[in-house]
Amino acid sequence: MKKVLYVLIGLTVFLSGCGTLEISFDLTPASAAAVPAVPATPGSESALQGSPDLLSLDSTSEEIQSAMLESATRWKTIWMDGIVTWYDPTGSGNPPQVFHEQVWIDQADSQFRVLLGPGDDPADTFKVCDGITILEMSLPSGASQSRPLPDFAKVGQYVPPVKTGYAYPNPIWGQIGTPLSELVFSADRAQNDGAFEPVAIESVAGRQVLAVEWTSIQNELPSFRAWLDTETAVILKIQEYGKGGEEDVGSERVVNRVAYDKPMGDDLFSLQFSEMPAFSDISGNPLIKAEPAPTVSSERDPLGQVYFFTSDHEYGNETVQLVRLPGSCVAGQTPCPEPETVDTPFDLKFSLTPLVWSPDGKYAAFAYPVSEDGNSAQLFLFDPATQSWQSLAGFNYIDPPVWSADSNWLAFRVQDGLGGEDIYVLRRDGSDLTNMSASDKLPEDGRPYMLSGWITNNLILRSGGPAEAGLVYLRRVSDGFTKPLFDTPWDKSDMVPSPDGSFLAYPDRNDQRALLKLLTPDGKPFRELAAFQGGSIYPIVWSPDGTQIAFTNMNMDPSNGQDVYIIGRDGRDLQQVYRSGFGSINSLAFSPDGKYLLLPDSDVTGQHIYVVDLSTLETNMLRAPGLPLDWWWLAPSWRQ
Repeated sequence: MKKVLYVLIGLTVFLSGCGTLEISFDLTPASAAAVPAVPATPGSESALQGSPDLLSLDSTSEEIQSAMLESATRWKTIWMDGIVTWYDPTGSGNPPQVFHEQVWIDQADSQFRVLLGPGDDPADTFKVCDGITILEMSLPSGASQSRPLPDFAKVGQYVPPVKTGYAYPNPIWGQIGTPLSELVFSADRAQNDGAFEPVAIESVAGRQVLAVEWTSIQNELPSFRAWLDTETAVILKIQEYGKGGEEDVGSERVVNRVAYDKPMGDDLFSLQFSEMPAFSDISGNPLIKAEPAPTVSSERDPLGQVYFFTSDHEYGNETVQLVRLPGSCVAGQTPCPEPETVDTPFDLKFSLTPLVWSPDGKYAAFAYPVSEDGNSAQLFLFDPATQSWQSLAGFNYIDPPVWSADSNWLAFRVQDGLGGEDIYVLRRDGSDLTNMSASDKLPEDGRPYMLSGWITNNLILRSGGPAEAGLVYLRRVSDGFTKPLFDTPWDKSDMVPSPDGSFLAYPDRNDQRALLKLLTPDGKPFRELAAFQGGSIYPIVWSPDGTQIAFTNMNMDPSNGQDVYIIGRDGRDLQQVYRSGFGSINSLAFSPDGKYLLLPDSDVTGQHIYVVDLSTLETNMLRAPGLPLDWWWLAPSWRQ
C-alpha cells in the first residue's frame, strides 16, 4: 500500500515540477454567481438533468481551464468507483501495482467516505468524515485514529482564485488525499502555466468525456492526458506521463462508475457502524456477501474461551448480554462463529466488571447487584460446563473477588453502605464464610483493611487506618494465623502477587517518575522493572506462568493517551504493545498460553475489544458474525 500514500504529495510535486509555483489556500467558497449544480435525472445514475455540455472538440484551452476551475459548482454529491494503477518507473520489469478505490463526497456538509484496497482483494483502508471528525481505520486490524476536520476545509463548492504563480488546492481534498478522489476536483489540475488541447470525444463510466492533453509552458511533451466529463469537467480518467510523453505512462486512474447528486444517507458518513465497511454500491450495500459463520465446535478449544459483555445503544433501556467465543478465533487462528449468549439469573443493568476465573479454569466468580436499587449484591459462582450460577454470599456491596492459587478459596471486600467494610473468604462451594478482618490479631485502629491478593493460602491485608497505616499482614485462611508481612510500614500503592506468590509487583513514584517495581514477600526490594516520566501505572497483570507482566502507563494528561507494555519479571524485553488514544483501558487479560493479550478500549467508533499477538505485536479488533460493531463490548476475561 505504500504507493497509494505517494499520491498525498503528488499534487504538490506535479504543480511545483511544472514551473515556479507557490501553493496557497484561498478559503473563499464559490460565489452565488458561479454555475450552479443541477439535480440528477430520476432513475439515471449518471445523468445531470438539463445540464448542457461545457466541453467539446471545439473548446479552447481557456474554455477547458475555466470549466475545470468551476467544476465543483456543477455537482453537490458524487460517488466514484475506480482503479488506480502505478507502473514501475525503473524499467526493471516489475508488475504494475493496482488498487481499487471508492469515494463518496458531499460538498455541502463537508462529508466524505473512502475505501481502498489492492487489486481484487477486499478493502483494507477506510476513511470517513461526518463533517466534524475524520476517522481513519485499518480494516484488517480495526485499528483507528481520528482528528477534527479543520474549519478551513469546510468550503462547500470551492472555486479557486486564479493568480499567476500560485495554486490553491481544494481544501477538502487535502483532508481526503487519495488517488481517485483527486480526480473529483479537476480545478487542482488547471492552475498552472500551460495549454490544454482537445484530442477526442470518448466514453468513460457511461459518460461522454473530452480527452485533453496538458503541456507545461516549459515543456514540449504533454505531462498528462485527462478525460473530462463534458457536462461537469470532472476527471473520469487520467494518464500521467514521464519524460517520454505518451510512450512513458507512469500511472493511470480510471473511473468505472460515477453518480452525481444522488441521495446519500447520513449512515454513509457515520463514525459508528454495525459492520466493518467494505466495497459497496452507492448506498453502502456490500458488493460481496459475507461467508456463512462457522458453527461452534463441541471440542475443547486449546486457547480456552473469551467471555465479555455486549450492550446496544438504547440509552436508558439497553440490552446487555454476556457472551463467549472460542479463544482460538479471538486470537485470529480460526474463523469466529457467532457469539454464544450466556444467560444470567440477574438483570445486567449496573456497572460491569470481568468474570474472575479460577486458576484451574473450572469456575468463574462474579459479584453483582441483584436488587432494583443496586444496594444489595450477591457473589455468584459460574460453572461454564453447565452454564449454571450458584449464589455464594450476599452483602450490600461486593468488590470483584480474588481466587487463591489452588482454586479452593475466594476472598472479597464488602461494604455496608454506611462506611463500614470488611474482608471475607469462603470456599468455592459457599461454605466456611469467614470475616478475615474482624479479629483481635489485627489492630482495631488499623481498620479498614484492604485486600491485595494471596500468597499460597494466606491473604495479604493492608491497613488503611490512620494509626496503623502502612502495616501489611499475612493471614492464613485455615486457622487465622496472622503475622506482619514486612518489618516496616508499607507506604506505597497496592501490590499484585505473582501466581506462585514469589514476587510482588507494585507501582511507585520517585522524582516525578512513575515506576514499576518488584519485591519479595519478605519485603526486600528485588528489582526496578520500568520507569516513565510522570503519569501513573495501572492496571498490573501477571501472565499465567508468572514470567511476564502486562501494565499500562497513563500520561499525566489523560488526553494524551495510555500505553500498554509487557516486560519479563527479570527486567528484560520491555515492549510497548498497544497505545490507546482515549486512555480507557481498565483491564488486561493474558491468554492461557501467555502469547496474547486482551484489552478493552474506546475510540470514536465505540467501545471494542482488541487482542495483541505478543510474538509479532500485531493488534486486531475482535470481530465475529452477529457482533454489531456499533454496540459496546465490555469487561473481557479469558478462561483457560
